[in-house]
Amino acid sequence: MKKFLYFFTLLLCCLLMAKAQNVNIENLKGEKVSFSDVIKGDKPVIVSFWATWCKPCLMEMDALKELKDEWDGKVRIVSISIDDSRSKAKVPSFVKGRNLPFEIYLDTNQDLYKRLNVQNVPFLFVFHKGKQVYKHSGYSPGDEEYLIEEALKYAKK
Repeated sequence: MKKFLYFFTLLLCCLLMAKAQNVNIENLKGEKVSFSDVIKGDKPVIVSFWATWCKPCLMEMDALKELKDEWDGKVRIVSISIDDSRSKAKVPSFVKGRNLPFEIYLDTNQDLYKRLNVQNVPFLFVFHKGKQVYKHSGYSPGDEEYLIEEALKYAKK
């Protein structure tokens, strides 16, 4: 029974990931991009879900920005705003004002957010070669160092 439950859980996770990879998100130019295209490649990709109204999200992004020398060129950071259609217009000026060195996307209807079963922001994933290898919910100072360390493990593979 344990093996069946394990297999069923694994299958369910794979199906959810496959559905999530078919979701389109939007870049700041308004162009639709497939999430599967965003996370593909040989470099590990940190995917960060955030919102302009989320104080811990802002702290996390500032902390990741401070560590740019450690991850730049080895890891890609993709930052996905879940701000709704009323507040998404704030995102470009917000990103520019904070000088964020990440790839920025919008998930205005929270389709990807829901498909990946994210419960709250901030929420981070690490993808390697299109597969999820790590996830983390919430933010406490110091989490960013562990996250970068975790992602860099895959930069060498």
